[in-house]
Amino acid sequence: MTEPSESSRVASARSRFPGAIVLALAAGLLLGAGGLWAYQGFIQQDRRADRIQQALQDLSRSQESLRQMQTEFEVLRGQLVLEESTRKGLEKSLQSTQADLAHTREQLAFYEQLLPPGPSGSVSIRALDISRRGDLLAYKVLLQRNATEGKAFSGRLQFQATGRQGGKTVKIDLSPTVGPDPAATESSGEQPDPLALNFNQFQRAIGWLALPEGFQPTSLTLNILEGNTIRVSRQADIAQSD
Repeated sequence: MTEPSESSRVASARSRFPGAIVLALAAGLLLGAGGLWAYQGFIQQDRRADRIQQALQDLSRSQESLRQMQTEFEVLRGQLVLEESTRKGLEKSLQSTQADLAHTREQLAFYEQLLPPGPSGSVSIRALDISRRGDLLAYKVLLQRNATEGKAFSGRLQFQATGRQGGKTVKIDLSPTVGPDPAATESSGEQPDPLALNFNQFQRAIGWLALPEGFQPTSLTLNILEGNTIRVSRQADIAQSD
C-alpha cells in the first residue's frame, strides 16, 4: 500500500483547519454567551436586592406613619372621653340645679300661702335671726314685697335694742360694723350702706351690729323705714352664743 504524498497530507490538513476554526469560534461564542448570561444574572440579582431594600424602607415608613396615626387616634379618643365626661357632668349639674330651683319655687309658693304678703306694694319681714357674738350682734334678714313690676322699694333697716345699761332699762339704736369675718357680711343690694334697701320683690341682708360698752341687750326690734315712716316691724329675742 502506497503512503500519501506530502502534497496530499498538506491538502488534508488544510481541509481540516477551517473546521477547527469554526469549532473554536463556536466555543468562544458559547463562553461569551454564558458570561453575558451570568453577568445579567448578577445585575438582576442586584436589582432585586435594591427593590427588596426599597420595599423594606417603604414598609418601615408605613409602619412609622401607622404608629403616629395610632398615637394621634389615642389622643383624640382621650380628649373625646374627657369632653364627654365634662358634658355629662355639666348636664348632671344643670339637672340638679333645675331640680333645686323647682323645689325652692314650690317651697316659696307654700310659704306664700301660709304668710300672704299683704296688699299690693306692702313689705313684709319673712325671716329675722339675731345672735350675740361677744360685743357684736349678727343679724340675718329676709324681706319680701308684694310687687312684680313698677318702681322698686327704697328704704332702710333700723335696729333698736332693748336692754340694761347703768342699772336702767334703755332702748338704743344700733349701728352696723365689721364682723369677725368681713367676707360673711353682705347685702343683697350690695349698697355701700349696709342698712340701705332697694329691691322689687326680695332682699336678703346679713351683717353685724356693734353693742355699746356695758350694754346688755335682751331683745331687738327691726323696723323697715320708708323715709321717716315705719312700714313694718318685727321683734326678736337675742340668743346668746359662744
